[in-house]
This record gives sequence, C-alpha cells and structure tokens, in this order.
Amino acid sequence: MDAGLRAEFLRRKDKDQAARFGEDAEAIWAVDAENLPWLKRVVAEHGWPGKSLVGEDGAFAAWLLVQHADRDPAFQRQCLELITAAADLGEATRAQLAYLTDRVLLAEGQPQVYGTQAIGRDGRFAARKLRDPDGVDERRASAGLEPLAAYLASMLDSYGPPKPLMVPCQACRADVPFWPPDDPADNLSVTAACPACGETATVTFNVRARAE
Repeated sequence: MDAGLRAEFLRRKDKDQAARFGEDAEAIWAVDAENLPWLKRVVAEHGWPGKSLVGEDGAFAAWLLVQHADRDPAFQRQCLELITAAADLGEATRAQLAYLTDRVLLAEGQPQVYGTQAIGRDGRFAARKLRDPDGVDERRASAGLEPLAAYLASMLDSYGPPKPLMVPCQACRADVPFWPPDDPADNLSVTAACPACGETATVTFNVRARAE
C-alpha cells in the first residue's frame, strides 16, 4: 500500500466534505477545481486507486472525488470503466460502481439505473429520471443498496426537507420560490407564481454544451 498517497486522498476527502457541509458554493468550486487535475494525474499514473493501493478508506476517498468531478464528464466516464474492472477484482465496491454509473449516465443525458442521484422536490427528495422504476429495488439490492424509498427517507432524516430556490419577482421584488427541473437539458425553464402579487416568474437555465 502507498501510505503517502492514501494520506493525500484522505486529506483531500476531508477538505471536500468540509466545503460541502459548509454549503459555501465558492469553497466547493475551489476544492473541486483543485482536486480534479490532481486526481487525473493519479489515475494516469496508477489506474484506478483501489484498496490494495490506498486502503479501503483511501479507495472510498478516490470514489468521492471522482463523484464530484462533474466539470469533466469524459474523465468520469473513463473512471467508470476503470472502477467497473476494479469492482470485479474486489478493489472497489458495487455500491461505489452504482453511484458513479448513475452520475455518468445523467451527465450524458440518460436515465440513471440505481436511483442514487436525487433532487429536492416539494419538500421531499425524489430520484432524478430513472430507467425502469419498477425494477430499481432489485438493481439496488444487487449493488448492496437499500430500497429506494428507504434511501430517500434517510436523506430527509439526514438533511431535513429540501428548500426551494428563490428568484426575485420582477413586479414586486418579493422572493418567488421554485424547484429546479430534474434535468435542465430536457427542461430549460420553469415557471412559478409570486406568493405576494401573483405575477408569474420564469426561470431559464443556461446549459452549456457537454463538450465544453
């Protein structure tokens, strides 16, 4: 095992989690921007950093960092191929493979398979667009995951009810709450009524081309 590499993965994982639990968007952006090129260099040198190389906790940290490498979907796809092989060898877990599979599929505009990626909706969490919803619990069980309903309920217990986003009303400047679309690539705008004056507000999402 490479103890130095393991320690660096754990340091970066802790920094990643501190930024996210602090809910500071700029801090999250900065830590992701720092981690991505470093992780790409590690993967180029070692392949997927599995538990034999960096220990079980280091391999978990590697998976967490690639989950958050959303600004480079091609790299996430590359890592998905590597972690698929690693899971077959016991170097990564089936649950890690399931989470990264869903992340990559949604980034590519496809429905997810395991329902690991959720979105706030009307005070609850719901799975984003999902392939074959009737068979999701069987697929989750094959990856060692709990049923989808239990997973979403645990998110609610852990994080509390999700809050809607806010946009100022153009008529009276009051805050207008709205829920973002499941996939902005499919639905570029949403409308919501101002609770103060009843004026309809439209929020348009700017979706960049995936090649950028």
